[in-house]
Amino acid sequence: MLRFASLAIAALLALLTGVFWMVYAPLPDSPARPAVGYSYQAERDGRAIEYFANGDGPVVVLMASAGREVSDFNELVTILVANGFRTIAIEAPGIGGSALPDKPVSLRDLAADIDTVLAREKVSGPVVVLGHAFGNRVVRAFAHDHAPRVRAAILIAAGGQKPVPVEASKALRAAFDPTVPADVREANIRMAFFAGDNPIPDYWKVGWYRDTATLQGKSWQQMGDEPWQAAGGVPILVVQADSDTVAPKEDASDVLAEEFAGRVEVALIEDAGHALLPEQPDAIAQAILSYLDRLN
Repeated sequence: MLRFASLAIAALLALLTGVFWMVYAPLPDSPARPAVGYSYQAERDGRAIEYFANGDGPVVVLMASAGREVSDFNELVTILVANGFRTIAIEAPGIGGSALPDKPVSLRDLAADIDTVLAREKVSGPVVVLGHAFGNRVVRAFAHDHAPRVRAAILIAAGGQKPVPVEASKALRAAFDPTVPADVREANIRMAFFAGDNPIPDYWKVGWYRDTATLQGKSWQQMGDEPWQAAGGVPILVVQADSDTVAPKEDASDVLAEEFAGRVEVALIEDAGHALLPEQPDAIAQAILSYLDRLN
């Protein structure tokens, strides 16, 4: 199952990284919106890592989707902080103040950025690690390497267990293609990422980073058959959108719940697609807060 999941992840990331090169050349590395919290920098191997910290209390580390800024988490961060948590959102290499490395990296290298930031913040106790889409792979790799330091892993839009459905795959290609008419492009963005008539925020139409996505797309391939997908055996909450066309329930949360039975809980979010975070921030936050309350 894990080998097949890796092949599925390869197909999706190859698709995304390929279209990033084609799509964002007219608007390279267009910023989305400022991230909430205070900006800090850590350093690993001479490379700067920017992160945003906010609040006080048990630590939740957040990692964004492929080529996306951590400002995607703004609404979730605000709610977590208001409920007594400290959030640490780490920008991926090539975004904001996080520098790109001068050599290829593995998924484990990307996960090591979490370790570096936690060391700078002097966080020694167990943390919750949370990742959206590609970010869920980073936090699982971190949990694989540092299971005693992870209280739980929260996986949002955790696809990759099976190949992307054909129609969603076509929508992904069209959604990231600026040569198609604006109305057609938006229709495909909606089909691939948003449910029903949910509004597509302006900030979500930008904030994509081609070099970052390319780096990330290649990083997991260096992990081989290493069982990082099991997240080191830590408890897992899968936040599953009910209308996700890229990672539908039967291909995502159902597979994870069966693969890692006994330590996976699933929170089904209604009226949400693969983007999920801009669509149902309150429902996502409540599912996470409820889960963390049960863990404690």
